[in-house]
Amino acid sequence: MTKRFSLSLRRVGFVFLLSLSCSAIGAAEADPELLQSVLDEKTDVQLRDAAVKMLSKTKEGALAMIAMADKGTFPDELKSSAALALAESEDEDVVKKGAKSLPLPVMKDGTQIPPVSKLLDMTGDPKAGRDVFRSASGPNCINCHKIDDEGKEIGPPLSTIGEKGKEANFESILAPSASIQHGFEAWTVKTTSGKIVSGILKEDSDEKIVLLTTEGVFEEIPAAEVKKKTQQKASLMPENLIKTMTTKDLVDLVEYLATLKVK
Repeated sequence: MTKRFSLSLRRVGFVFLLSLSCSAIGAAEADPELLQSVLDEKTDVQLRDAAVKMLSKTKEGALAMIAMADKGTFPDELKSSAALALAESEDEDVVKKGAKSLPLPVMKDGTQIPPVSKLLDMTGDPKAGRDVFRSASGPNCINCHKIDDEGKEIGPPLSTIGEKGKEANFESILAPSASIQHGFEAWTVKTTSGKIVSGILKEDSDEKIVLLTTEGVFEEIPAAEVKKKTQQKASLMPENLIKTMTTKDLVDLVEYLATLKVK
């Protein structure tokens, strides 16, 4: 069994247990185990994101996350994901308090992004979305992602990203740190000379560490010169990338991504 397949099975099992937990507790209280999962930095970020989504399904869970945000203890890397989840609540009190404590991202024109359910009701222009994907003055996705033979493979290749569905793609763009794919985590290395290098970890051996930077450069650091190596909580894909787009740009972009499927 491969490491990635094993990880996928653990994720499925974890989400299933979360579902049972929420079903058993209902609306009585916020499950402390789910809250602890959100805070546990050693837990895979996608599993923590699943806990956020489960907590948002009950008023008590949602209010518990809002209280954490008000106290300054809610993890930064999951704030965007929590904001998206709370905005979908059927409870007006949760939506109102969530908008204040964990607000939705702001677009290029200064307006707040609509909830994902509203974005899914909009129809985009895939041709315009193709231009957004390649816009150097916009998100410039092509600078970090590869489609077929075009672009750079710093982030995951996107040739078949349409298979994930529009909802997942909206969430990946709006909350990138909550959906980091295994093998594309960001790392920072500090050398004995004080140099700091960040990127995707491509090799970690007794002889050297190799990082792929956001500029597409492979930085090779001899193991003897590594003072400290740290995995970052946030994705290399900027959380504020949405500020380079309007709502129309975003909807067009996701409409274009939806066309990228297995041929």
